[in-house]
Amino acid sequence: MVLNCIILGSDPEGFGELEDFLTAIPFVYLAARSNTMEEARFWLETQTIHVLIVGDYHDSLSAPPDATGVLPVMMMVYDNTSPGFDFLPVALLQLPFCSETLNDVFSKIYKTIEMEAITYPTKYAAEYFILKTQHRFEKVFYEELQYVEVMDDHIMLHLRDQKLVTTEKLDWIISQLPVNAFMRVHHWFVIGFRHITHLATDHVMIGEARIALTKEMRTELAKRYQLPRE
Repeated sequence: MVLNCIILGSDPEGFGELEDFLTAIPFVYLAARSNTMEEARFWLETQTIHVLIVGDYHDSLSAPPDATGVLPVMMMVYDNTSPGFDFLPVALLQLPFCSETLNDVFSKIYKTIEMEAITYPTKYAAEYFILKTQHRFEKVFYEELQYVEVMDDHIMLHLRDQKLVTTEKLDWIISQLPVNAFMRVHHWFVIGFRHITHLATDHVMIGEARIALTKEMRTELAKRYQLPRE
């Protein structure tokens, strides 16, 4: 199991270091960095995020009196009522903190989820999503989608047996994809884990398609690639 994490807020002191620490934890994946709660909601509503780290407080989160100089860590709790998620405080990271402290916090969360056999509902109950193309609406089955490629004025979805072209926004397409099966690895590419044929130090192969990777993205992809394909 890999814990999906997002950071909410602007950059306080040590914020960049926090991202480095998260990347170094083998069982943690930093899915997104959101400046506002509105941006974070995009990810929280997928019901696939396990941990929220709050860089500064928002109206939707209650701040303790001594909130200055700390980063609250919240474990996400999901249900089927609106808005579908809630926050469970886990720890307050006092700035500055070390990598060992962060690792201990995430180890605690990992063990809690594992020992209590916590499962999360997900909005991706169907096996496909509906995509608007130029001439009609198409069913895009998750298991068939190999990768998504951003072109000059459109987006191309590469499936096993066909290619679909759409003018939908990439962010919208990403919001339709299960985070445990797909990952954006480049400004222009989103890939499906089950279709990876080779993972090298500087690129990933999806069939005959070679997609370049930075060192940091390769590390994150290696983590995600270990997730169950279900």
